Amino acid sequence: MKTIFFGSGLFPLPIFQRLHKLAAIDPKLSLITVPNHSHKEKNQIKDYAAQQQFKIYQPNLSDKTNNFVQEIQEKPDLGIVCNYGYMIPSQIIDIFNKGVYVIHPSLLPKYRGAAPIQRAIMNDEQKTGVSFIEISKNKFDAGAILLRKEIDILAVDRYKELSQKLSQLTADSVEEFITNLDKFERLGQNASETTKAPKITQADLRPDFNNTANKIYNQYRGIYGTNFHSLKLKYQEREFYLENITLANDLEIEQLKHFNAAENGTLWLIKSKQFKNNFYIKCNENSWIRVQEFRFTDRGSSQAAYTFKNQFMTDFKFDSLDNHYKLSY
Repeated sequence: MKTIFFGSGLFPLPIFQRLHKLAAIDPKLSLITVPNHSHKEKNQIKDYAAQQQFKIYQPNLSDKTNNFVQEIQEKPDLGIVCNYGYMIPSQIIDIFNKGVYVIHPSLLPKYRGAAPIQRAIMNDEQKTGVSFIEISKNKFDAGAILLRKEIDILAVDRYKELSQKLSQLTADSVEEFITNLDKFERLGQNASETTKAPKITQADLRPDFNNTANKIYNQYRGIYGTNFHSLKLKYQEREFYLENITLANDLEIEQLKHFNAAENGTLWLIKSKQFKNNFYIKCNENSWIRVQEFRFTDRGSSQAAYTFKNQFMTDFKFDSLDNHYKLSY
């Protein structure tokens, strides 16, 4: 079966590798991927396809002619789209004998859009999954659903971990999808159940400490491991990322009760050897996040949280509410 895969980056790589192993497809597999925007830009699926000597197309996305259609000399059977990011023109969709299908990492119709994994975590969802759908012309993620696979979101899952799990889940399901392609019932999406997953922007990196610690922790989990790296704060005009944060435990919260009258967004330390390697940020409803590592945005390496005190807080008084440290965002 002559199959063309539309995709870019890391997420679809295990899926493409699994297709490579399927005897019904290999060696009639080729890749359509996005043009390189710079020589530094990583496109792991393209690198793999090149190593395996698959045919690779990188069409000019602004070209509205049918030059690309003419370039594909043999009419393909099946198109699979995952993490491609661009609308595929109707004249290309129409050349596939068995149609074009999209793999979307959410339980559609929930979380249509560019950042479904991130938004599911940030909204404290307990479950997510992948959906195999028919492509819809001129509209993203709106086609009929053929197959859905569900997975739990663990409390410790960040974008990096959950993305890997969903990618592997999809790879493990793609043979089932292709084998039963003609047997699946096509179920239209219920528009009333649709939710959106807009792309991540710089505004999503700024925590608002008037929210609870749990909401900020979910925000961190949804951002960490993306191209944006992590949540970003500013202290004394220097920006830094929160590299490793968790919720304060009950014992720490008991120690921090002394500072419950403090302003949200202030930074505190616990005068105890047991907790000396962390700093804590006051959030709404007397909740706290624990910061274990941070990294300045203009440096490449992470630092343990206690070094923040050594660099900036030499005059810190553990028992003084008047001597707090305000973070900006």
